[in-house]
Amino acid sequence: MGVVEDIDIQYAKKVIERSEKLLKATVDEVMTKNVITVDYDDPAAKATRIILENGFLSLLVLKEGKPFNMISVFELLRIGYEETLSLDKDYLTTKIGELIKNKKFYYLPSGTLLKDAVNFMMDRKLRTIPIITDNIVNGILSIIDMVQWYRLNHEEVLFGKKPR
Repeated sequence: MGVVEDIDIQYAKKVIERSEKLLKATVDEVMTKNVITVDYDDPAAKATRIILENGFLSLLVLKEGKPFNMISVFELLRIGYEETLSLDKDYLTTKIGELIKNKKFYYLPSGTLLKDAVNFMMDRKLRTIPIITDNIVNGILSIIDMVQWYRLNHEEVLFGKKPR
């Protein structure tokens, strides 16, 4: 048999369709729309509790009701480590704002192509990014959201075999 005869045409068409869908997908199709936030003046312990209870990688921080920045599990881990070495650091008194006040704030607008969001996040080593348009929070996009979306759109990953 020749190479052309060995190709499963139906499967090839599905792969092409999914590739096109991936290239056209926007963050709005993938992001988590129910956004849990913390306030700039909340203690670090509150952010830690929410992250642990929900399995989040980061939380959106609001200041005066507006998006201010993100706080990650790694920043909270750092304060925990520093707490063991210093009497000045304490999860119950250290405010979230103190941990992120000088951090650069990244976000993407609604409608951003997923492929552009992936590249943006990878270039900045971000695991989570808020989707904000005109200072309104539309959702949060995480690497977990992207993996779940990919899995649902690729039957081979979900079922471990080529789709029919």
